[in-house]
Amino acid sequence: MGEILNSGSQDKYVHAGKLEEVVRLEAQAQAFGRLLEKEFEIVGLKPGMKVLDAGCGTGAVARRMAAKVSPGEVYGIDIDSLFISEAKKLATNEGIKNIGFELGNVDDLKHYDGTFDVSYCRLVLMHVKNPIKTVTELKRVTKKGGIVAVSDNDDGGVITYPEMPKMMDMWAKYGRSAKTRGEDRYIGRQLFSIFSQAGLSPITIYPLPIHATQQTPEILKMLVSVPVQIMELCKETMVKEGLVTAEYYEEAMKEVQAFLSHPGAFAMGLTFLVVGKVP
Repeated sequence: MGEILNSGSQDKYVHAGKLEEVVRLEAQAQAFGRLLEKEFEIVGLKPGMKVLDAGCGTGAVARRMAAKVSPGEVYGIDIDSLFISEAKKLATNEGIKNIGFELGNVDDLKHYDGTFDVSYCRLVLMHVKNPIKTVTELKRVTKKGGIVAVSDNDDGGVITYPEMPKMMDMWAKYGRSAKTRGEDRYIGRQLFSIFSQAGLSPITIYPLPIHATQQTPEILKMLVSVPVQIMELCKETMVKEGLVTAEYYEEAMKEVQAFLSHPGAFAMGLTFLVVGKVP
């Protein structure tokens, strides 16, 4: 759930090398636990498979995959050395044997053609400069008849009740600002086109909403905490760029607190899982 960036397109993932991002990535995986299980079911993970997790971050998703495919193997690749170091520690601490992590670039993978049964990446393509090139490289290392699966967000599907106008305005401003740095928060709707141009066929699209209410307050809090933590990491930059003022930011955070205490609170985000077969 970390991100591997294209060689020469950007220096590195904007939050790379930060311990607070390690914490956020682990929390994000926990918040999206039910969604991940659904994705694994759709992709068809089963014992004995050899799986690539491209842009593995802290290995939070890869560790879950390892349990699904054992005695098969999962290989996690990320461009950030801190994430890889933490991924190795966490897997060791959990006693997971059928998993490996290495530094790598998703556009220049070290593996031979047709190595994996499944090549998967989550929340990665929004960060790369040339998604078609990225998916084409995933296709290369996947066996004929194997699966390339990409899961990514589209912020056009975010809904909350009660509404948080300042928070959502700030989130939209972050999305527009991020686009200028190569992060596309609306890439979900583009995935069919990307897969088609990469030569995968057939292609199946699964729009997967994730939602929470006050019936599960801890899940609701975790779901909302993902954009909040991103905002916290980017606050100084956004203020410096003149996108928001410090006062506006604080007002937006007050909206979040009021939202979390509202008895009828509802939040939903939209993820697209796209599965393509290697012809």
